Amino acid sequence: MAGKGKSERKSAQSLRTGKGKASLAFAGAVFMVLAGGATYLQLTDQWGVVTGAAALRYQNWFEGLVNDPENEEYRTELITHVVEHYKQTPSKKSLPLRNDAGQVVGRFRINSAEVDQPDKDSPDPVKRRVYTVDLAGSGELWHETGGRVRFHGTAFVTYSVDFKVEDWAALAYFQCLGVERPKFECDHIDNILGQIFIGAVRSAGTEALDESLRPGFTVIAKPNGDTYLAAGQASASFTPRKGPYEETDADEGFETLQNDITLLHAGYRDYLGPIELFDDSELRITLETESLVPRKTMGVDVYILDEEQFQKYEAYYPQKMDELKELPRLDTRYDVSKLNMDRQDLTGNVYVLIDYTGWGNGRDPDERAEAALVRYYVRAKR
Repeated sequence: MAGKGKSERKSAQSLRTGKGKASLAFAGAVFMVLAGGATYLQLTDQWGVVTGAAALRYQNWFEGLVNDPENEEYRTELITHVVEHYKQTPSKKSLPLRNDAGQVVGRFRINSAEVDQPDKDSPDPVKRRVYTVDLAGSGELWHETGGRVRFHGTAFVTYSVDFKVEDWAALAYFQCLGVERPKFECDHIDNILGQIFIGAVRSAGTEALDESLRPGFTVIAKPNGDTYLAAGQASASFTPRKGPYEETDADEGFETLQNDITLLHAGYRDYLGPIELFDDSELRITLETESLVPRKTMGVDVYILDEEQFQKYEAYYPQKMDELKELPRLDTRYDVSKLNMDRQDLTGNVYVLIDYTGWGNGRDPDERAEAALVRYYVRAKR
């Protein structure tokens, strides 16, 4: 069991793609208004068999109500719901870092995001929509020249939040008004040239951090319960990127958590999570590897870790890797090129560590594939 005692079912503090029992708080606020619309349809004898004209009439009324800038107090209340949820969302969540081909080459883990509303008592509604986020995190990426780079970064970001409903989808756009004090510090660089020219690496990383924050982001809740987090200003027609696997388990009540591809180099590893599980959850993991040219043997070690175990792995990697061998884990699969795992006894926050460093199974990655694509499909019923 990944945790002590019984894990209570509650609203998750995460933004996830897919239908889940843990949807956004602001989506709940919107759906309360939709429930009011159901009462409207009942009173007009349209409940059960709703004509297209009645549905369109109600949609136009509802969207007009929410989107009307004159209804500032109502819109402010919805925005407050969004921000209150956002305050709990980022901590300990990781965002993928991708190369030009869209493959994951690193992760940025948000360690803290302190949200403030500096003008919450202002009579000006525009000022009341301004929020600041003091953001701090750490991460790791693979660079073709620099090799493995571990880093930590901070930034102070100012957002203006707006809210609208479009085609029954609720959208909250966090427009970036400015980024102050962006900072990128290298904790570990494999390549000797990167170590010599660390100032250039730091400067490039700071610029990348600044550029990644300036587009802002949109939180989307669709009427079927799907929730998404999109970079920039998105519309209701937004669709998430398509993963390598056909999502086959939705009809069994499974929610897709990860469906993606990581470019994994020898001596490197990736992780997925945290994945929040309850005492009656089921976790399924499908994984396969494909060596790059020239074709060689390719197998990765897969570890399932709880929160405490993951923190120890992070602290020891990559400087003290020899000490990792004896650390406990919830599950271990050595040297796999294909994996189908099903676990029904995990609770709490768990992580899936995909390792190609060689310290786990004792195999030397230098004698195997230099790099490979790792495809994974992780889903949970909870």
